[in-house]
Formats: sequence, C-alpha cells, structure tokens
Amino acid sequence: MSDVLNKLIRLLQLEQIDDFLFRGESQDLGLRQVFGGQVVAQALSAAIQTAPTDRLLHSCHAYFLSPGDSQHPIIYDVETLREGRNFTALRVKAIQHNEPICHITASFQTEETGFDHQSQMPENIGAPQDFTEETVVLQKLAQYIPENIRDKFTAERPFDIRTKYINNPFKGLSLPPVQYAWVRSNGEVPQNAKIQQCLLAYFSDFHPLLTALHPHETGFLQSGMKVATIDHSIWFHRPFDLNDWLLYAIESNNAYGARGLARGQIFDRQGRLIATTQQEGLIRYTQPK
Repeated sequence: MSDVLNKLIRLLQLEQIDDFLFRGESQDLGLRQVFGGQVVAQALSAAIQTAPTDRLLHSCHAYFLSPGDSQHPIIYDVETLREGRNFTALRVKAIQHNEPICHITASFQTEETGFDHQSQMPENIGAPQDFTEETVVLQKLAQYIPENIRDKFTAERPFDIRTKYINNPFKGLSLPPVQYAWVRSNGEVPQNAKIQQCLLAYFSDFHPLLTALHPHETGFLQSGMKVATIDHSIWFHRPFDLNDWLLYAIESNNAYGARGLARGQIFDRQGRLIATTQQEGLIRYTQPK
C-alpha cells in the first residue's frame, strides 16, 4: 500500500469518543476549507461503526451547511432515525467550533435478492491508458499554481485518476458538459467493503461540479470564481474493488442561478453499475475589478 493511500485510510479510521460520538482529523489539500469528500467519507465511517454489523450501506445524502476548517478536527455525532426489520437509517452531524458544518443521512439494509437491471456503461470512450493522468497535468501546471499551495496540488494522490477532458483550472476551456474519469487506488486497498465504500465516497466528490463548469470556459481556480458543494448523494448498488479500474461517467444537465447540477454513474470494467451520484453546488462568478 502506498504511503499516501495508507494516510487516507487512517484518516477515515475515526477516534470513538462515546457510543455515538466520533472525532476525525482534517486533511489539508491546499485550500482553507475542508474537502467535502472527506467529510462525507468520515461521516460514513462513523455511521458504519454504529449500524448493525449485518446491514450494508446502500445510500447516503449529505447537505453542507458551511465551509469546514481544514486546520481543525471534526466531531461526528450519530443519531438513529429508524431501526426496522431490514433497514437502519442514521443521521450524522459533522461539527466544528460547536457549529454543524454538514448533515448526512445514511441508510443500511440487510442483504437481500431481488430484480436486477441497470443503465448500460458508455461505449467507445477510451480505456485508462488512453486518458491522461491528473498528476501529470498538475505537474505541467505547477508554474501557474501559487507557491504556498503548489506542493499540496502536485503531491502524490491516493488514487490514480485519468480523465478524458482536461480543463485548465486557471483558464478554462470550452468543453462538453460531461466527464469520463477512470480511477483505481494508488496501492492495494484491503478487501473490506466498508473501507472501500468510504474511499469511493471520498473520491466521488472530485469531479461533478468541475464538469458543470465545462460549457462556460471556466476553471474552478480562476479569479472571481467560487465553487462549493451544497449537497451530495450516493447510492451504492453492487460490490466493487477499487484495486481495479472503475469508470466515473458524469453529466451536468443544468446550471442556473449560480448553481450547477451533475449526475454520475460509476461502472466496473465488466460494465456493472456499482454506484450513482448526484451533486448540486455553488458556481458563482464575480467579474474581477
């Protein structure tokens, strides 16, 4: 396992303070606010530790209330909303400085069999080796990244991510409102469904809002741009393995009122749909003076 991947897994292994109370450290990715994927992944880690062990996480819905502070830890307060015969619903409140920064609901279900159908995996979009590694792109852009955050942005990542469309975060291009990203872990991930679900939740926040910027010739770090997740949902459908390539197919179907919406589908290489995501976020542009 790579050191950077091991650090992320440790970040998701929370300190249990009480039966329903957990504490997680924050990750500094070069921006003052906490990365939303970290908050969702840690909240799910807290929920998984609280839910009955015979029930599997199948969905979560996160609503971000205020930007988190990457320099301070986060408290996760778990509450049981419903304990049924087959389903458990939990609510997790993420707290910093005595104020909630995010509310997350998570639903768990006992394993059952039932009907089976799914969307088809996109065709003819290219294999992982056809796409450019994001770390290579960031290294090429290093000279444009402010010196105080350059090391954070160009550092090794816990995932090997390769995207079809490359958008300059400082000077956006005109691109279609879609993105295809191949992803796998940068190192060996344990064969543990709970750990892998938290890692996938973390990764799932990387590209949706950036895809909503594609048609507008805008990069998320351009002067005058403010981009922030408002809400983020994930539905887990089938088992998966992050040690092999997964395809994240994202489409942004709407931008209006300083908000952008994007829907994602995650497939394994065999074409099985393993997860669906939906995200809305703030994409506010103020003309620089």
